[in-house]
Amino acid sequence: MKSDQISKTAAFLAIKFYGLTRIPAFRNLFDDSVITFYDRMVAHLPAPLCYYHYWLKFSWIRKLYLWSEELLLPGDLLHVIARKWYIRQQIASHKKEGYEQIIVLGAGFDDLSYSFAQKGWDCFEIDVPKMADYKRDFLNRCYSTNKIPDVLGCYLTNSNPHLPFKESAIDPHKKTIIVAEGFFDYVTTDLTKQILSQINQYFEPAPLLITTHFALDELPAHHRWTFEIGVKSVGEQLQLHKSIDAFRNLLSEHDFNIEKQYDRASVSSELQLHTGTSLSVLKGFYVLVARQLQQVT
Repeated sequence: MKSDQISKTAAFLAIKFYGLTRIPAFRNLFDDSVITFYDRMVAHLPAPLCYYHYWLKFSWIRKLYLWSEELLLPGDLLHVIARKWYIRQQIASHKKEGYEQIIVLGAGFDDLSYSFAQKGWDCFEIDVPKMADYKRDFLNRCYSTNKIPDVLGCYLTNSNPHLPFKESAIDPHKKTIIVAEGFFDYVTTDLTKQILSQINQYFEPAPLLITTHFALDELPAHHRWTFEIGVKSVGEQLQLHKSIDAFRNLLSEHDFNIEKQYDRASVSSELQLHTGTSLSVLKGFYVLVARQLQQVT
């Protein structure tokens, strides 16, 4: 994605979440404040994206959208609910360990940092400059009287991999959770390594990493083609083409010990149990929780 454009994939992720959570079974998984956030965010998107805010209010439109999405890429819609729900469950479960700071990489139009800022966490987002400006404007317009996260803009490339940790109010001595929801999929292997190295070197105590991963090799060929064409059609491109084993190895090479891994089967079963849905999660989707090993000095 270019530094001077908003992310269409991030916009459609917010739109899908907004549409799905108009269905009571999915809506009940989240606090009312989260539902309100996406209602406002989708209405705030530039035209024609904001038109979804009106049309997805109609149940027949939602059913048509659901049918078409499941026909083209089965499991894509439920994975949207899964990633939002699982990540916030993991953050909440680690609160008792003394974590108090959250950094969201490639936050897009997500509510996560805003929502946890309301719970007393120190929250930061890092995104490309255009997205950071857009998110900052939205938060100032819609939540000016609330505590809002610090939204940092930077454009990361292989030749310019510098994360703006030192230039911000991010405290390297606070227990920190770093969230990379759908982030590394759009980053090259070399840049991923440089980002993990910076995280490794900057924080003391060592941070917790919560990340998603798409193992595209697990998708049938025609679904993989649909997925990749869909991303390219909005001007973006998947860049980290790794199996789940290769991704785990990449994390391990940078001293991250994987504590939990949720695959599409376990995620689908739990969400079906909680919501009664017959939908399943996209093949190749994973949520991983990894703790950076404490360096011996």
